[in-house]
Amino acid sequence: MIAQAQVMITLRPWLGAPLMQAVDDVIGEITARLNGFSMHRDEELALALDSKLFQAVRQATQGSMLACLEDGSYVRVRLEDFSAMADELMLLVFQEFPADSRHLVYLQQYALKHSSLSALRMLYTRFQAFQTPKELEAIASVARSCYPPFRWRQWLN
Repeated sequence: MIAQAQVMITLRPWLGAPLMQAVDDVIGEITARLNGFSMHRDEELALALDSKLFQAVRQATQGSMLACLEDGSYVRVRLEDFSAMADELMLLVFQEFPADSRHLVYLQQYALKHSSLSALRMLYTRFQAFQTPKELEAIASVARSCYPPFRWRQWLN
C-alpha cells in the first residue's frame, strides 16, 4: 500500500512545501490512483498523472508555474518536469511488485514502450537476479546516457 506521505516525499523536491499544500487534494487523488494500479488496465497511468499534476500546478500557481523550494528559492516547473514526476510516482508502484517473471516481463515491456527511468531502476535493482551482466550493463548505460545524474545517482554506481 502506497501512503500519501510517500507521494508527498516524492513530489516535494520538485514542487516545494507551499505548492504541495495548494495541491493537497490532487495528491490524495494520485495516491488513490497509484494504489488502484492494475497491470492490465493502467498502461497509461504515468500519462494521466503527468496531466493531473500539470493541471493542478497550473491552477494553483495561476499559470506562473513557479514553485518555492525548501531553501526559499523559486523555480519554474517546466513541462518536462511533469513527466519526470509522474515517472518517479510510478516507482512507488513498481517497488510494490513481487520479484517474479511476470512482473519482470511487464517492466521490460514498459521500459521499451515508455521513457521510464523508474522501470529501468527496478529492472537493475529489484530484478537484478533475472538479468545477465550484459543486460545490466545495457540498463546502466541507457540510464546514464538518457537521464540527468540526480535521477540515478542514488541507485546506480
